[in-house]
Amino acid sequence: MSWAYEDDDHTLLSDEFCARQREQALDNFDLNMAFFAHIPPADFENSLHEIVRKNKGLRPVSDLRALDGEEGVYVMVLDEYRQAYIGQSVDMRTRIKKHWTGTKSFDRLLWGNPDESVLSIDSFRSLDTTRIFAARTSRRDQLEARVVKMFPADYTVNRIGGGKPDGIRVMFLEAELKRRKLVRPDVTALPDIA
Repeated sequence: MSWAYEDDDHTLLSDEFCARQREQALDNFDLNMAFFAHIPPADFENSLHEIVRKNKGLRPVSDLRALDGEEGVYVMVLDEYRQAYIGQSVDMRTRIKKHWTGTKSFDRLLWGNPDESVLSIDSFRSLDTTRIFAARTSRRDQLEARVVKMFPADYTVNRIGGGKPDGIRVMFLEAELKRRKLVRPDVTALPDIA
């Protein structure tokens, strides 16, 4: 990766890397948007309903202030994209707000190549989140992992499985990264405008 840096200390990304990263991140964004558009809304809604039904602790949140200082698991629903994000925190309100205001480092926009990288929840903003469900629990690692596994992978923007990555799991985190099979549109099927 030394080609990606301008300096020997590997602190300044090169213009070449930045241009390539920008092009690939924009390509990945377009591929993810096309992927989301093909998910039937009813299928997504049925999966969400089933997960909430099977996890009685998950309750709809109508006022984010109710999660202030509360430990537990939350599900952020992005209805327009037919996606959900499952997360956990010792202060759910603060963590959810960080998703809405945070940004990913430029070099972490992609996880893998543009044809398979899952968009980060931090690519979405508060107005993209249409519903939130939350469960107050001190066993948040276990509940998060269970809910992530229950959701069909195509319906979540979680990049890794839930639960705290510790111990030997940290060493194999790269193998755990979720990938998508993003399909490029068939440009030969488009009408000729010439």
